[in-house]
Parts: sequence; C-alpha cells; structure tokens
Amino acid sequence: MERVAFVMHVREGEEEEYRRRHREVWPAVLADLERAGVHSMSIFMAERQLFLYMETEDYAEAVRILAESPESVRWEEYMAPIMEDESGDDYDPHDAYPEGMPEVFHWRVGGGGEGN
Repeated sequence: MERVAFVMHVREGEEEEYRRRHREVWPAVLADLERAGVHSMSIFMAERQLFLYMETEDYAEAVRILAESPESVRWEEYMAPIMEDESGDDYDPHDAYPEGMPEVFHWRVGGGGEGN
C-alpha cells in the first residue's frame, strides 16, 4: 500500500465553492478512484491551502487510470477554475496528481514507527 500526500490551493474567494463541489463529487469519479485502486482519500483545508492524502495500491497506475478516464478528466477540468497548484500557479487539470511529498515518518498501532 502506498501513502501519498500533496498540497494545492483554492483560489481566493472560492473556498466555499470548493467545499460545495466536494459535497457533491460525481459518482463516476468515485467509481474511477475505486477502479484505480485508491482505498482512501482525504482532503484537508486550512484557509486556502489543501492537503490531500490517499492510500492506493500503486500510485503511478492509479494516476494513469484516472488520466485516461473521461469523467475524471472532466471533473479536474471542472475544478481547475477554482484551484491553484502548490506554488500558486494555474492548476493543470491534465496533471491533477503530482509526484507527492516524500514520507518521512509513519506510525500505526501495533506497527511501530517507520522512518523513511
């Protein structure tokens, strides 16, 4: 299981719209995530900053599957006008899943700490 995290931003003034859209994620997109081997995904929001965390079987394969899905691509294009990438530049809906942040520590009950 791979754990992946990355940061993005919501455009100023679009915070509530971002929350609204994520209360209504399209069922086809959720099905695509499952088909791509994503076991869980969480998005945390602090003001305009977004922190995405997911657990997936194979991140590279999940990204490939999602990039080839018309509904997932359409979702990313729908989200692009209200988002920015981690550096504040325009969000690229065709590169929706960046490499991610390196994991430096993971702990799970009964599993001990793991430094990477």
